[in-house]
Amino acid sequence: KKVKLISIEGDAFQIPISCCHLSEVINCELECHSSEDEDASNDAQNGTDSCITLSLTASKIHSSALRKVADFMMHFEEEEMTSFSPPFTTENIGEIVQQWYADFITSGVDHSLLTDIIAAANFLSIQPLLKLSVLAMSININGKSPETLRPMFGISNNLNDSEQKARVMKENEWAFEARRKFEENQAKNDYTDS
Repeated sequence: KKVKLISIEGDAFQIPISCCHLSEVINCELECHSSEDEDASNDAQNGTDSCITLSLTASKIHSSALRKVADFMMHFEEEEMTSFSPPFTTENIGEIVQQWYADFITSGVDHSLLTDIIAAANFLSIQPLLKLSVLAMSININGKSPETLRPMFGISNNLNDSEQKARVMKENEWAFEARRKFEENQAKNDYTDS
């Protein structure tokens, strides 16, 4: 049984339902479709391939990011990513997580795609992918000057104007939400570890 995820562009990505446990949002959607499980099992008995389709157009997840999400979820099912938490003694992601995950988040991933992956992982509530992509972003921006960072994030000036600060914070609210969720999960993990 598979789940078909549809991007904002209309591209479809199928992943085995067994991989969906990583995403709280997909799990909730699957629960909503639970009444369709009887129909799906009837289809399976009749030899029809059963697939639950979830359209993610409302979330504005682009195909390039959704492809990475699907790849991550399927690989995570085969090889769970090593758990990590700051502080880090290296900026080499390959020394923090397995090489596949390091290559996955760095090879062919520019700033724009990385931002889209962070937004997708946050929206779908896929914590391991969110942690990995935020780690990659933090390594990418670490040590860069404000003059270098402003164009990367579409910031036009030094934000001395309070209205400009408020606008930028609103436009990047997802980043603050991702950070808040990350810190909450870290606090939960720290609490359960002690």
